[in-house]
Amino acid sequence: MLIKMPPIPVREALHYMGWRGTPVEPELLEQIQTLIDLAEREVQPHAVIRRFGMDEDGCLNGTALIPQGKDVCRMLSGCHEAVLLAATLGAGSERMLLKAQAKSGAEAVLLDAVLSAAIEAVCDAQEAALRDSLAAHGLYLTDRFSPGYGDMPLAQTREICAVLAADKTIGLTVSQSGIMIPRKSVTAIMGVSRAPVSRRPSGCAACSMRGRCALSKEQRPSDAAGRQGTAERTDS
Repeated sequence: MLIKMPPIPVREALHYMGWRGTPVEPELLEQIQTLIDLAEREVQPHAVIRRFGMDEDGCLNGTALIPQGKDVCRMLSGCHEAVLLAATLGAGSERMLLKAQAKSGAEAVLLDAVLSAAIEAVCDAQEAALRDSLAAHGLYLTDRFSPGYGDMPLAQTREICAVLAADKTIGLTVSQSGIMIPRKSVTAIMGVSRAPVSRRPSGCAACSMRGRCALSKEQRPSDAAGRQGTAERTDS
């Protein structure tokens, strides 16, 4: 489904550049804002979301998908439903990156960060809309959890895409090596509960791979506002 591109926070783009919270030169901020304006104008994101009941063993009803890993299973404990999400910025984002790479390596790095922030914004908007919809029916949504985050196998990206028929619904495929195409894409799982659920700390604080991952704050300090579960960390 084609969706509207939500606003892209400058702060999130800086996060993907490894920003440490220090002052940023006005010229760099201007460059980033120019690329954000371009992305918000040109990118055409797509997303698909489906809800599933869950068996006692965690299998999503009507599928063979069982979320793997202690972290995601802990998140889903107490939930009676699961939600699968797949989102992508589309082929246009790939063309934008190729064009930037041909023009300037420095600009391509900035655009890559902006597009990573863009797919994060898309997922945040989809999650927020779903959370509000569920709240209207007295239901609660867990955090968003992506394959490759914590101890959830990255290989489950392919399973989620298969269940959602992401290739047909939003043009998202997974290569033989496990890379999502288009690259600026995210798959994730969330849980639905009849009782309030505790929200986990965002980012590295909640991850069982803390300190052992190349993207850990211990190894690459970043903005504390970072989210968990995007393809580009791959946290998406």
